[in-house]
Amino acid sequence: MLRFTKLFAGILFLLIVSAGCKKGEAVIVLEPLAVAEYQNVAYGSNLRHVLDMYLPAARDANTPVVLLLHGGSWYEGDKGSLTELAKHFRDKGYAAATMNYRLTNTAENNIHPAQVNDIGKAIEFISSKSAEWKISADKFALQGASAGAHLSLLYTYKFNANNKVKAVISMAGPTDLSADQSASPAQIQVLSWFLGTSIQADPALYADASPLTHVSVKAKPTLIFHGKLDIVVPYQQAELLKNKLDQYGIANKLVLYGDTGHELLNLSNKDQFLSDCENWLKLYLK
Repeated sequence: MLRFTKLFAGILFLLIVSAGCKKGEAVIVLEPLAVAEYQNVAYGSNLRHVLDMYLPAARDANTPVVLLLHGGSWYEGDKGSLTELAKHFRDKGYAAATMNYRLTNTAENNIHPAQVNDIGKAIEFISSKSAEWKISADKFALQGASAGAHLSLLYTYKFNANNKVKAVISMAGPTDLSADQSASPAQIQVLSWFLGTSIQADPALYADASPLTHVSVKAKPTLIFHGKLDIVVPYQQAELLKNKLDQYGIANKLVLYGDTGHELLNLSNKDQFLSDCENWLKLYLK
């Protein structure tokens, strides 16, 4: 009996829909889009030019994109470290992508601005797939950790000429590469790999590669997370960025964790971190 009832209801629905159509018109019933994932999609010609895309259900041409950049001091790291975060954003209704970018200290000598150029290439590739993937072509947020945060900030403030990036989120990102270079020999080394020279040889280059230098009235809303126990990137760099954003009237929020270092997330702050990210995206990624 139940089977007959369902069959009858289905026939009745089709009769009602058909009654509203002109003779000869086809009746098309569109199913809501399902969740989809694409792994190691090439966005360029280099072996590092790959990204993973996580698409939410019921997406459309207005679905914004969160592009995530891994850390690793510009010379190591992988997009897989941000998979969990990407899937979280997907489950909240965003298209989320994790990307690899060219690394420094390799035979290719991929010094700055290779990495920010890769961000631009990834954004343009995702935009080109917007019709196929049913997502927005011009509503992006960048979010990165450590070196990835630096690249996210720098791209947003200096390279976002097409205005596709609407907001940026930094997780323990360096903001001033010209800051105290006596911190440690290791930090001095990775910066010279990234920029191809020392600060003594080219101080202007270090300043130009610093997100802090490029804050202006055109900067985008910025959410900043930092651990006060961070000995790799001192939290004062986050405070410097907040102060300069304040000077230009740019929407921003600084969240300092008093009990964490460079690995700023733990079980006690993770839920609030995710909530802060979601609220920021709701406000500014539209």
